[in-house]
Amino acid sequence: MPRAPEVHISSLVIQHSPDRTDAVREAAASVAGLDWCAAENGKAVVTLVTASAAEVVDRIALLNAIPGVHTTTMVYHHYEPADAIDAA
Repeated sequence: MPRAPEVHISSLVIQHSPDRTDAVREAAASVAGLDWCAAENGKAVVTLVTASAAEVVDRIALLNAIPGVHTTTMVYHHYEPADAIDAA
């Protein structure tokens, strides 16, 4: 039986070179499901919405490959069936 579609919501902190904030933000804008929330002193907070945990890991790898990014850390992760979110 196929699994029901899920929605994964994550919060990430991207640590990056402070002088690269604009370039990191521009590159991160191409990551599907990402919303840039705030940045200061070489740290950015973003949210990420994906359909699976594997996609979260893939997106983190994409972010880590951006020039100027030192590391990306997940600080929050929640998932539930997509129909539960649609009903709310």
